[in-house]
Amino acid sequence: MTETVQDRHTKMKEMNKLIEQAHFESTRDALLEHARMGRSVCEAGPNGTVVWIEPKEIFARYGLDEFGRPTA
Repeated sequence: MTETVQDRHTKMKEMNKLIEQAHFESTRDALLEHARMGRSVCEAGPNGTVVWIEPKEIFARYGLDEFGRPTA
């Protein structure tokens, strides 16, 4: 059976969602690993500046307390 353009488009959108989820999870895991080691990470800030993010802020982004434990 011939696959329609619409079918291919739907499959591509589904694959894109899976890729985005995998990217989010791998980035989260890497950031949390750095934070658990007590290391800050940098990210792009406004106007091409570099902003350093401390471990406690990384934990807060993912709903954890300042020591990386789940909040109640």
